Amino acid sequence: MKTIVEVGMPLKKSLIYYHDMLQKHGFELVFACITHDLYYAKNKDFDGLTEKQIKDSCIRLRLSGGGINTKPLGDNAKMLEKEKELIGQGYIKVFDTIKLDFQYKNSGMINYIQLQDIKDIGLLVYYNNNSYDNYSPEKQRKLLLAELNSYGFKFKETDLGLDKLRTFYYGKKMYSENQNG
Repeated sequence: MKTIVEVGMPLKKSLIYYHDMLQKHGFELVFACITHDLYYAKNKDFDGLTEKQIKDSCIRLRLSGGGINTKPLGDNAKMLEKEKELIGQGYIKVFDTIKLDFQYKNSGMINYIQLQDIKDIGLLVYYNNNSYDNYSPEKQRKLLLAELNSYGFKFKETDLGLDKLRTFYYGKKMYSENQNG
């Protein structure tokens, strides 16, 4: 099975700093919204699981919108109805996350660079590039970081990305080389 790498790198400067930096490198803000994700699972024990394994073992309900190029924030009534259905099937809410999501693209680019300001975690840049999917995970990661650096970011190959769900689960910042692994 092919592994697709996505990096989710913590950022140290302000959102506006990175917004301006990306614009100087020819990127345009094409999508922005508030996203509220609720994660449900039948089991709360995620010890030893990767970020992707945790995500795949959950059902996610998402309210998203209220930004540029989006519709108004989702329908709370439908979400509450689905939530009751899941609880009736034995699911429990395991994570409740809110983020501001900003997606940037330049001409000729297939994938987006995402700046996400996640409540209780901070600002991260998320990126994957489908052109790299046939490389080894190690090579994909190197190419992703090098590409981000070409746009003004300053990552070292030894820098680790932050795993959002693992961080919420363990109550401390958890890092890995692949936020999709």
